[in-house]
Amino acid sequence: MRRLRLPPCAFLLVALLAAPGSAGDAADASPAAELPTQLAGLGLDASEVRAWNQGLALEGEERLDEAIAVYAELARAHPSSTFLAWRVARNHWRRGERLPVDAKAERRSAYGESLEWADRAVSLDPECGECVFWKMAAMGRLATTVGVIDSAQMAPQIAALIDRGIELRPTYSDNAWNHTLANLYFASSAFYRITPDWFWLEWALGVRGDKDRALGYIERALEIAPMRVDYTLEYGVLLTCIGTERGDETVLARGRAELRKVREMPRIMFTDEIDQKNAGVVLGRPELACGYSRDGFVDFSDVQRAGTF
Repeated sequence: MRRLRLPPCAFLLVALLAAPGSAGDAADASPAAELPTQLAGLGLDASEVRAWNQGLALEGEERLDEAIAVYAELARAHPSSTFLAWRVARNHWRRGERLPVDAKAERRSAYGESLEWADRAVSLDPECGECVFWKMAAMGRLATTVGVIDSAQMAPQIAALIDRGIELRPTYSDNAWNHTLANLYFASSAFYRITPDWFWLEWALGVRGDKDRALGYIERALEIAPMRVDYTLEYGVLLTCIGTERGDETVLARGRAELRKVREMPRIMFTDEIDQKNAGVVLGRPELACGYSRDGFVDFSDVQRAGTF
Protein backbone atom coordinates (compact mmCIF):
# COMPACT_ATOMS: atom_id res chain seq x y z
CA MET A 1 0.00 0.00 0.00
CA ARG A 2 1.09 3.56 -0.61
CA ARG A 3 1.74 6.05 2.15
CA LEU A 4 -0.30 9.25 1.99
CA ARG A 5 1.51 12.45 3.00
CA LEU A 6 -1.16 14.96 3.80
CA PRO A 7 -1.41 18.72 4.08
CA PRO A 8 -2.99 20.12 7.26
CA CYS A 9 -6.67 19.12 7.63
CA ALA A 10 -6.47 16.46 4.93
CA PHE A 11 -6.36 13.62 7.46
CA LEU A 12 -10.02 14.32 8.16
CA LEU A 13 -10.82 13.59 4.54
CA VAL A 14 -9.09 10.22 4.80
CA ALA A 15 -10.77 9.53 8.13
CA LEU A 16 -14.08 9.94 6.36
CA LEU A 17 -12.91 7.58 3.65
CA ALA A 18 -12.53 4.99 6.35
CA ALA A 19 -15.88 5.67 7.92
CA PRO A 20 -18.64 3.91 6.04
CA GLY A 21 -16.35 2.31 3.48
CA SER A 22 -17.76 -1.05 2.48
CA ALA A 23 -19.86 -1.19 5.62
CA GLY A 24 -22.99 0.12 3.98
CA ASP A 25 -22.29 -1.72 0.76
CA ALA A 26 -22.96 -5.23 1.94
CA ALA A 27 -26.51 -5.35 0.68
CA ASP A 28 -28.44 -8.57 0.31
CA ALA A 29 -30.53 -7.61 -2.69
CA SER A 30 -32.25 -10.91 -3.43
CA PRO A 31 -36.06 -10.59 -3.63
CA ALA A 32 -37.79 -11.52 -0.41
CA ALA A 33 -40.97 -13.54 -0.14
CA GLU A 34 -42.53 -10.92 2.10
CA LEU A 35 -42.38 -7.14 2.11
CA PRO A 36 -40.18 -5.53 4.75
CA THR A 37 -42.19 -4.40 7.72
CA GLN A 38 -41.31 -0.80 6.82
CA LEU A 39 -43.36 -1.17 3.63
CA ALA A 40 -46.18 -3.34 4.92
CA GLY A 41 -48.18 -0.38 6.20
CA LEU A 42 -48.01 1.66 3.02
CA GLY A 43 -50.79 -0.20 1.27
CA LEU A 44 -48.77 -1.04 -1.84
CA ASP A 45 -50.82 -2.39 -4.69
CA ALA A 46 -49.81 -5.49 -6.65
CA SER A 47 -47.89 -3.51 -9.28
CA GLU A 48 -45.93 -1.67 -6.58
CA VAL A 49 -45.02 -4.93 -4.86
CA ARG A 50 -43.74 -6.21 -8.20
CA ALA A 51 -41.79 -2.97 -8.62
CA TRP A 52 -40.20 -3.39 -5.19
CA ASN A 53 -39.09 -6.93 -5.99
CA GLN A 54 -37.82 -5.74 -9.35
CA GLY A 55 -35.73 -3.11 -7.56
CA LEU A 56 -34.24 -5.79 -5.30
CA ALA A 57 -33.39 -7.96 -8.30
CA LEU A 58 -31.76 -5.02 -10.10
CA GLU A 59 -29.67 -4.28 -7.00
CA GLY A 60 -28.54 -7.89 -6.92
CA GLU A 61 -27.44 -7.62 -10.54
CA GLU A 62 -25.56 -4.36 -9.81
CA ARG A 63 -27.85 -2.47 -12.20
CA LEU A 64 -27.96 0.40 -9.75
CA ASP A 65 -29.21 3.17 -12.05
CA GLU A 66 -32.25 1.05 -12.89
CA ALA A 67 -32.78 0.10 -9.25
CA ILE A 68 -32.64 3.77 -8.26
CA ALA A 69 -35.27 4.63 -10.88
CA VAL A 70 -37.61 1.95 -9.52
CA TYR A 71 -37.14 2.93 -5.87
CA ALA A 72 -37.41 6.66 -6.61
CA GLU A 73 -40.73 6.15 -8.39
CA LEU A 74 -42.04 4.23 -5.39
CA ALA A 75 -40.73 6.93 -3.05
CA ARG A 76 -42.47 9.66 -5.03
CA ALA A 77 -45.70 7.65 -4.89
CA HIS A 78 -45.31 7.32 -1.11
CA PRO A 79 -43.60 10.57 -0.04
CA SER A 80 -44.07 9.87 3.66
CA SER A 81 -41.92 6.71 3.56
CA THR A 82 -38.53 7.23 5.19
CA PHE A 83 -37.61 3.63 4.30
CA LEU A 84 -37.96 4.23 0.57
CA ALA A 85 -36.12 7.57 0.82
CA TRP A 86 -33.07 6.14 2.57
CA ARG A 87 -33.11 3.14 0.24
CA VAL A 88 -32.72 5.52 -2.72
CA ALA A 89 -29.95 7.32 -0.80
CA ARG A 90 -28.13 4.01 -0.25
CA ASN A 91 -28.22 3.08 -3.89
CA HIS A 92 -26.92 6.46 -5.04
CA TRP A 93 -24.08 5.96 -2.52
CA ARG A 94 -23.40 2.48 -3.84
CA ARG A 95 -23.33 3.83 -7.39
CA GLY A 96 -20.72 6.39 -6.34
CA GLU A 97 -18.60 3.66 -4.75
CA ARG A 98 -18.40 1.81 -8.04
CA LEU A 99 -17.18 4.79 -10.05
CA PRO A 100 -13.43 5.24 -10.66
CA VAL A 101 -11.68 7.30 -7.97
CA ASP A 102 -10.61 9.87 -10.55
CA ALA A 103 -14.20 10.36 -11.81
CA LYS A 104 -14.64 13.14 -9.26
CA ALA A 105 -17.51 14.99 -10.92
CA GLU A 106 -19.54 11.81 -11.34
CA ARG A 107 -18.80 10.69 -7.79
CA ARG A 108 -19.71 14.12 -6.43
CA SER A 109 -23.01 13.91 -8.30
CA ALA A 110 -23.79 10.43 -6.96
CA TYR A 111 -22.98 11.31 -3.36
CA GLY A 112 -24.83 14.61 -3.70
CA GLU A 113 -27.94 12.75 -4.81
CA SER A 114 -27.47 10.36 -1.91
CA LEU A 115 -27.27 13.26 0.51
CA GLU A 116 -30.41 14.88 -0.92
CA TRP A 117 -32.43 11.70 -0.42
CA ALA A 118 -30.95 11.08 3.03
CA ASP A 119 -31.77 14.67 4.01
CA ARG A 120 -35.32 14.06 2.83
CA ALA A 121 -35.52 10.95 4.98
CA VAL A 122 -34.15 12.71 8.08
CA SER A 123 -36.56 15.61 7.59
CA LEU A 124 -39.44 13.13 7.44
CA ASP A 125 -38.31 11.44 10.66
CA PRO A 126 -35.40 12.87 12.69
CA GLU A 127 -35.62 9.79 14.90
CA CYS A 128 -34.82 7.39 12.01
CA GLY A 129 -31.39 5.90 12.74
CA GLU A 130 -31.00 4.42 9.25
CA CYS A 131 -31.73 7.84 7.74
CA VAL A 132 -29.07 9.44 9.94
CA PHE A 133 -26.57 6.73 8.99
CA TRP A 134 -27.02 7.30 5.25
CA LYS A 135 -26.77 11.05 5.69
CA MET A 136 -23.47 10.48 7.49
CA ALA A 137 -22.29 8.06 4.81
CA ALA A 138 -23.20 10.44 1.98
CA MET A 139 -21.53 13.40 3.66
CA GLY A 140 -18.45 11.32 4.40
CA ARG A 141 -17.93 10.32 0.78
CA LEU A 142 -18.96 13.73 -0.54
CA ALA A 143 -16.22 15.18 1.66
CA THR A 144 -13.64 13.18 -0.28
CA THR A 145 -14.60 14.93 -3.51
CA VAL A 146 -15.05 18.59 -2.50
CA GLY A 147 -11.52 19.49 -1.37
CA VAL A 148 -9.68 19.73 1.90
CA ILE A 149 -11.19 22.92 3.28
CA ASP A 150 -14.79 21.94 2.67
CA SER A 151 -14.20 18.41 3.96
CA ALA A 152 -12.70 19.74 7.20
CA GLN A 153 -15.74 21.95 7.69
CA MET A 154 -17.99 18.92 7.27
CA ALA A 155 -16.11 16.80 9.84
CA PRO A 156 -17.89 18.06 12.98
CA GLN A 157 -21.28 17.49 11.33
CA ILE A 158 -20.30 13.96 10.42
CA ALA A 159 -19.03 13.23 13.93
CA ALA A 160 -22.35 14.51 15.30
CA LEU A 161 -24.28 12.29 12.88
CA ILE A 162 -22.26 9.26 13.99
CA ASP A 163 -23.12 9.97 17.63
CA ARG A 164 -26.77 10.66 16.81
CA GLY A 165 -27.09 7.48 14.77
CA ILE A 166 -25.70 5.38 17.59
CA GLU A 167 -28.01 7.09 20.06
CA LEU A 168 -31.00 6.13 17.89
CA ARG A 169 -29.85 2.50 17.65
CA PRO A 170 -31.20 1.61 14.16
CA THR A 171 -32.57 -1.90 13.86
CA TYR A 172 -32.53 -2.53 10.09
CA SER A 173 -30.38 -5.35 8.72
CA ASP A 174 -30.15 -6.95 5.28
CA ASN A 175 -28.95 -10.26 6.69
CA ALA A 176 -26.98 -11.80 9.56
CA TRP A 177 -23.82 -9.87 8.70
CA ASN A 178 -25.02 -6.45 7.54
CA HIS A 179 -26.61 -4.47 10.37
CA THR A 180 -26.92 -0.69 10.22
CA LEU A 181 -26.05 -0.33 13.90
CA ALA A 182 -22.91 -2.44 13.52
CA ASN A 183 -21.90 -0.36 10.51
CA LEU A 184 -22.29 2.77 12.62
CA TYR A 185 -20.02 1.32 15.29
CA PHE A 186 -17.49 0.37 12.63
CA ALA A 187 -17.61 3.85 11.10
CA SER A 188 -17.16 5.45 14.51
CA SER A 189 -14.18 3.26 15.35
CA ALA A 190 -12.36 4.11 12.14
CA PHE A 191 -13.15 7.80 12.54
CA TYR A 192 -11.87 8.09 16.10
CA ARG A 193 -8.80 5.90 15.43
CA ILE A 194 -7.55 7.75 12.41
CA THR A 195 -8.32 11.26 13.67
CA PRO A 196 -5.32 12.44 15.75
CA ASP A 197 -5.75 13.06 19.46
CA TRP A 198 -4.49 16.66 19.38
CA PHE A 199 -5.90 19.25 21.79
CA TRP A 200 -5.64 22.05 19.23
CA LEU A 201 -7.68 19.97 16.80
CA GLU A 202 -10.60 19.87 19.21
CA TRP A 203 -10.17 23.59 19.81
CA ALA A 204 -10.27 24.33 16.08
CA LEU A 205 -12.99 21.94 14.91
CA GLY A 206 -14.57 20.31 17.92
CA VAL A 207 -13.31 16.92 16.72
CA ARG A 208 -10.52 14.91 18.32
CA GLY A 209 -9.37 11.31 18.08
CA ASP A 210 -9.95 8.86 20.90
CA LYS A 211 -8.46 5.36 20.60
CA ASP A 212 -10.23 3.98 23.67
CA ARG A 213 -13.56 5.21 22.41
CA ALA A 214 -12.77 3.65 19.03
CA LEU A 215 -12.00 0.33 20.73
CA GLY A 216 -15.36 0.27 22.46
CA TYR A 217 -17.14 0.92 19.17
CA ILE A 218 -15.42 -1.83 17.17
CA GLU A 219 -15.98 -4.34 19.97
CA ARG A 220 -19.70 -3.57 19.80
CA ALA A 221 -19.68 -4.01 16.02
CA LEU A 222 -18.05 -7.42 16.39
CA GLU A 223 -20.59 -8.48 19.01
CA ILE A 224 -23.26 -8.02 16.34
CA ALA A 225 -21.40 -9.41 13.31
CA PRO A 226 -18.23 -11.32 14.30
CA MET A 227 -17.94 -12.82 10.81
CA ARG A 228 -17.11 -9.51 9.14
CA VAL A 229 -13.59 -9.32 7.72
CA ASP A 230 -13.53 -5.52 7.68
CA TYR A 231 -14.63 -5.28 11.33
CA THR A 232 -12.00 -7.79 12.41
CA LEU A 233 -9.36 -5.92 10.44
CA GLU A 234 -10.32 -2.66 12.12
CA TYR A 235 -10.08 -4.40 15.50
CA GLY A 236 -6.63 -5.76 14.73
CA VAL A 237 -5.42 -2.46 13.29
CA LEU A 238 -6.71 -0.52 16.29
CA LEU A 239 -5.14 -2.88 18.83
CA THR A 240 -1.86 -2.68 16.90
CA CYS A 241 -2.12 1.10 16.88
CA ILE A 242 -2.76 1.29 20.64
CA GLY A 243 -0.06 -1.27 21.44
CA THR A 244 2.49 0.57 19.32
CA GLU A 245 1.65 4.05 20.60
CA ARG A 246 1.64 2.99 24.25
CA GLY A 247 4.44 0.45 24.12
CA ASP A 248 2.07 -2.26 25.38
CA GLU A 249 3.32 -5.63 24.14
CA THR A 250 0.23 -7.47 25.41
CA VAL A 251 -2.14 -5.29 23.38
CA LEU A 252 0.22 -5.45 20.41
CA ALA A 253 0.17 -9.25 20.54
CA ARG A 254 -3.64 -9.19 20.57
CA GLY A 255 -3.57 -6.97 17.52
CA ARG A 256 -1.25 -9.34 15.66
CA ALA A 257 -3.50 -12.27 16.50
CA GLU A 258 -6.55 -10.47 15.06
CA LEU A 259 -4.64 -9.51 11.91
CA ARG A 260 -3.58 -13.13 11.39
CA LYS A 261 -7.19 -14.19 11.95
CA VAL A 262 -8.36 -11.81 9.22
CA ARG A 263 -6.33 -13.64 6.59
CA GLU A 264 -8.08 -16.95 7.34
CA MET A 265 -11.68 -15.73 7.50
CA PRO A 266 -14.27 -16.67 4.84
CA ARG A 267 -14.97 -13.88 2.36
CA ILE A 268 -18.50 -12.49 2.22
CA MET A 269 -17.93 -9.06 0.62
CA PHE A 270 -16.13 -7.95 -2.50
CA THR A 271 -13.67 -5.89 -0.41
CA ASP A 272 -12.64 -8.84 1.79
CA GLU A 273 -9.78 -9.93 -0.45
CA ILE A 274 -8.29 -6.43 -0.32
CA ASP A 275 -8.69 -6.29 3.46
CA GLN A 276 -7.02 -9.66 3.90
CA LYS A 277 -4.03 -8.48 1.91
CA ASN A 278 -3.88 -5.27 3.91
CA ALA A 279 -3.85 -7.23 7.17
CA GLY A 280 -0.53 -8.71 6.06
CA VAL A 281 0.80 -5.23 5.30
CA VAL A 282 -0.08 -3.97 8.80
CA LEU A 283 1.49 -7.08 10.34
CA GLY A 284 4.74 -6.16 8.63
CA ARG A 285 4.53 -2.42 9.41
CA PRO A 286 2.77 -2.09 12.80
CA GLU A 287 4.04 1.46 13.22
CA LEU A 288 1.69 2.55 10.45
CA ALA A 289 -1.47 1.06 11.98
CA CYS A 290 -2.88 4.28 13.43
CA GLY A 291 -3.03 5.84 9.97
CA TYR A 292 -4.40 2.82 8.13
CA SER A 293 -7.20 3.17 5.59
CA ARG A 294 -8.06 0.97 2.63
CA ASP A 295 -6.85 3.79 0.37
CA GLY A 296 -3.40 4.02 1.94
CA PHE A 297 -1.53 4.85 5.14
CA VAL A 298 -1.96 8.40 6.37
CA ASP A 299 1.30 10.17 7.23
CA PHE A 300 0.59 12.79 9.90
CA SER A 301 4.20 13.90 10.40
CA ASP A 302 3.98 17.10 8.39
CA VAL A 303 0.75 18.12 10.12
CA GLN A 304 2.11 17.30 13.56
CA ARG A 305 5.27 19.32 12.97
CA ALA A 306 3.21 22.27 11.77
CA GLY A 307 0.81 22.10 14.70
CA THR A 308 -1.60 24.37 12.88
CA PHE A 309 -4.33 24.21 10.30
